[in-house]
Amino acid sequence: MPCKKPLSSNSSYQEVNDDSVSQTLERWLEIHEPIDKDKTKEDSEPGDRLDSIFAYSRFKRMLPQDELDLHGLYAEEARQMIHTFIANSAARGLEKVSIIHGKGNHSHEDQVLIRIVREELEKNPQAGEFDFADSRHGGKGATWVRIRPPISRDK
Repeated sequence: MPCKKPLSSNSSYQEVNDDSVSQTLERWLEIHEPIDKDKTKEDSEPGDRLDSIFAYSRFKRMLPQDELDLHGLYAEEARQMIHTFIANSAARGLEKVSIIHGKGNHSHEDQVLIRIVREELEKNPQAGEFDFADSRHGGKGATWVRIRPPISRDK
């Protein structure tokens, strides 16, 4: 189905062919060389899946390589510390770190530091997967973070 696009500031429209849109998108993709981060299972070798499972198991068993304690900090101080900590961890080549924020039992409001940690990790491009620590390592009072390796655009 053709889409309509305004010719100018008046209200008349021009028919835009689906083929021209497809060609424009194809040219854009050629220029910008996007990386497929969601490689499908069919594209991978059978051994790749097994390697991936072993790597994930190793990561889950791995202890955090560094930790940041946010107890007693105000919201903006915590945001800055998280940003700096994640950037430094990535620069040092770390894979897994821990952020200790406490359970929020002594907060007068809601659990401020837990919410801030989640917000900052969700918007930080260097932070990958994250979740609360297991009970032996702080439970709901700490969050482990997978640090993303830098993406190489070299082919």
